[in-house]
Amino acid sequence: MIPDTILYTVPQWFVFVAIIASVYGWVEQKKVFRLMGAVLFFLLGIFSLYALLTGSFSSREYLTPAEIISHEMEEEIFEELPFSAQLFPAYIIFLLSGLLSVPAFFLQWRELKGKNLFVILTAFTSIAGFFIIVDALKSL
Repeated sequence: MIPDTILYTVPQWFVFVAIIASVYGWVEQKKVFRLMGAVLFFLLGIFSLYALLTGSFSSREYLTPAEIISHEMEEEIFEELPFSAQLFPAYIIFLLSGLLSVPAFFLQWRELKGKNLFVILTAFTSIAGFFIIVDALKSL
């Protein structure tokens, strides 16, 4: 089992459930589900912020200062990026998605113009993060 399993499974479930709730609320005209989708995107942003701040993507696990000093910089290294380093851009995108979900929530709550635009932007940014994770899983 891969030790970074939580790093790629939890965001995928958040994205699926949030998009399903948003689409269901949009099609059936149920405000509760539309708001729940925005809240789930916000929770995805909180999870990504937590993962970024706790050091899940820290480089100290891969290189020590002694390795950097002793390494000859003239040689080219053709090693693949570590798996968690490949997931890093997805977490930045999920953080952006969480930020976009805040105005989406308030616009939907107040039934103001532009609510659909922010929901679509939030969904597309989270889908972009999802596909970054899928691409990183191909390298395993």
